[in-house]
This record gives sequence, structure tokens and C-alpha cells, in this order.
Amino acid sequence: MKSFIVLASLVSLSVTAPAGLATRDEKCPAIPQIAPTGQLPPGTLSPTFLLPISQKKPDKAFPGGQTAIVTPHDKCTLTRFDIPASAQNKTCSLTLFLGGCEGGDERGPGNIIFQGNLGVRYPVPGQTTWNNQPPLSPPFTDAPLIKLGNAYRLGGGPCDYTEGQAFTSVGGSICSNDTTLSFTQSNGGHGKCPVGFHLIIT
Repeated sequence: MKSFIVLASLVSLSVTAPAGLATRDEKCPAIPQIAPTGQLPPGTLSPTFLLPISQKKPDKAFPGGQTAIVTPHDKCTLTRFDIPASAQNKTCSLTLFLGGCEGGDERGPGNIIFQGNLGVRYPVPGQTTWNNQPPLSPPFTDAPLIKLGNAYRLGGGPCDYTEGQAFTSVGGSICSNDTTLSFTQSNGGHGKCPVGFHLIIT
């Protein structure tokens, strides 16, 4: 249950202390508090994998990868991060970067539904389907409108830590009732912008 508490913090803290939309510079959108240059600081975590599931194909298991896809009333993407024990007593900020989104696509108003994994179990590529997806927390009620070309700090809190374990998993889900969104994870650098979900540790 500890991972649920942290995931809830990563998302729901934005309700009491919203981070808002990041500022933009000439190249990559920045998040002033934690990514002021628009690039990821050292030690940033990327998802272990992204895993699509489909409401219209509820028993189909997809492979994991680094590409997210959301479509209205159908496809959602499950996420998982493995937070190392070295992050104990540090702050984890959940971010979404969509600047420099070569190959990214968005259609619709940008209403993305964010939910945290309750920590009971985590998705398994090639096995997890819509019908057997892990239990999720209620949707985050104060999510910003998500638009390509911007970067968002979705929330933050103490990094999850489990004594005696090398890492602790957290995760969640993104869906939508009215928006199509797709992107492929990238760490940026070398003149390119970071893209996708990243956990910035400070």
C-alpha cells in the first residue's frame, strides 16, 4: 500500500499546490522549479515501460514499450516506474514533457484522465489486459489540459522507499473520453527535447 500513498502524493498534491503549465523557451519547454533548461537533470527516471490496453479489445494483451497511446473510450496506457533505494529522503516529481514531439499526435481538447496504481500489483507486458488491469485510484480531479509543445509538473512528494529492497515500484494509467494522444519517450539532449513521463528526483 505504500506505493499507493506515494502515487497519490505524486498526483493529488497538485490539487493543493498546483504546479501549472511550464514556461516555454525557444527550443524546449521548461519547468522552472525542477527543469529550468527544458532538459532533464541527472538522475531523472524514465518509465520501466509503457503498456497499452484496449477497452474495445478487453482480453488482448499488448507488449510493453516506450510509446504511449490514448484514444477516446478505447485505448489507455499503463505506466510503471522503479524508484531506486538511493532516492530515500528525496523528492520525486512526476512530469510530462511534450515539447519537440516529433511523431507525437494529439486531437481533441486535451482532457487526459490520470489515475494512480493502488500498489496491489503492477502491469505485466504481454499479460495485462483491460479486463485484468491493476486496481487504480480515483481519477485526479484537477489535471491540466494537456497540449503538445508544453511540459507539466503533475505533482510531487517524498520518493517511495521500501527498506531492504533495491527499488520500489509506482505507476498509473492515462485515458481520455475525448482526446487522442500519442508520443514516444525520449530523454532529450543533443539538441532534442525530452518527451513523455519522467520522474525527477531532487
